[in-house]
Amino acid sequence: DGIFRVAVPVFFIINGYYFYSALDNGTQILWIKKVFSLYFVWMVLYSSFWLSIPDASILGLLKLSIQIAVGYYHLWYLPAMIGASLMVMMLHKVRTSYVITLIAITFIVGVLIQYVGNYHLLPESLFDKVFNTSWVHRNFLFLSFPFFCIGYLINKHSIKYVVSTKALLLGVLLLCVESYVNYMHPLRDGGFDNYFSLIIVCPLIFMFFINKQVGGDSKNIALYSSAIYFTHYFVLTALKGGTELCETSLTVVTIIISVAVSWLVIRIILIVLDSIASAL
Repeated sequence: DGIFRVAVPVFFIINGYYFYSALDNGTQILWIKKVFSLYFVWMVLYSSFWLSIPDASILGLLKLSIQIAVGYYHLWYLPAMIGASLMVMMLHKVRTSYVITLIAITFIVGVLIQYVGNYHLLPESLFDKVFNTSWVHRNFLFLSFPFFCIGYLINKHSIKYVVSTKALLLGVLLLCVESYVNYMHPLRDGGFDNYFSLIIVCPLIFMFFINKQVGGDSKNIALYSSAIYFTHYFVLTALKGGTELCETSLTVVTIIISVAVSWLVIRIILIVLDSIASAL
């Protein structure tokens, strides 16, 4: 719940950075369709984990609708990214100063919801229950949009700010301090997705590495990162059910097995695509 929390916001920044190109050349609808297709396919593949026949009540249908709209477990990232991209499409002609203000407002509201919920600042109220529901603050508006839009603005305005190693380390230290204080606080209840310091350190991380020339097969890296993301929960669930590993060991073993599974999945997909191409 500390330094690893940079992962999702940084990925959103990367998504927003490259979404600018899609918006600039008019392929944004195709981009959204591809993301939606991924979401549909993997929601179907994970359907045995979340899909059940709802009762005929309005509440039952509402819960099912929320699950489909928000996404199961880690798949929440995809509808959140789609929602953020739609917001950027609506705002791309708005003055940047207004957009930055909206980024600040949505981000701060999301973090405050997380803090108010985790510290039960509104005990025994409907707000306390709602604010402790993860998708209320971990969604397209309060988490995805701020970082997605930051990436979009960096590309739109060709920002080439060079981040020093010292500045990056200070940003990481700030996140460590915030997460440590929360971890040690006796009144804290639950983990964190949102930290105030993420809005500082995550853009710094992105800007630090975007200016680096790193050799390698980016296409191959992209395939593996996607495959690991989509398959790791199958591995995690199997290990939780069949082992008694502690959380740290569980994390390490999940990573190792997920890499192996991803290699297998990529090989299968490539074989299928080659077969289809040959048939055509």
